[in-house]
Amino acid sequence: MAFVLVQHLSPDHESTLSDILSKSTKLPVLEATHGMAIRPNHVYIIPPNKSMTVSRGILQILPRSAFGPHLPIDHFMRSLANDRQQYAIGVILSGSGTDGTQGLDEIKAAGGITFAQTEA
Repeated sequence: MAFVLVQHLSPDHESTLSDILSKSTKLPVLEATHGMAIRPNHVYIIPPNKSMTVSRGILQILPRSAFGPHLPIDHFMRSLANDRQQYAIGVILSGSGTDGTQGLDEIKAAGGITFAQTEA
């Protein structure tokens, strides 16, 4: 299994998530790049100010849309549901707003597994 982490960041904020996770796991932690093949036992982090999808196991890095709300989690999970169907697993750990809700619904509709953290 591979792990792909999509987080909300300000468009001009650099993420330190790769550095933090690299100190906490023996798995390789990589900032995703366009055309990168997803490999088992690796962790992939969305780059700042980008959107990301997956198609045929290959990550596609896209410019962040200037129009409408930025919903990177829904955007990625929709593509994951389409690409992996019943093998997709979606997890929402925290946050505010609804980004990820539609993506989880699509994973579930494709036969995949979904988890969401409940409010404390």
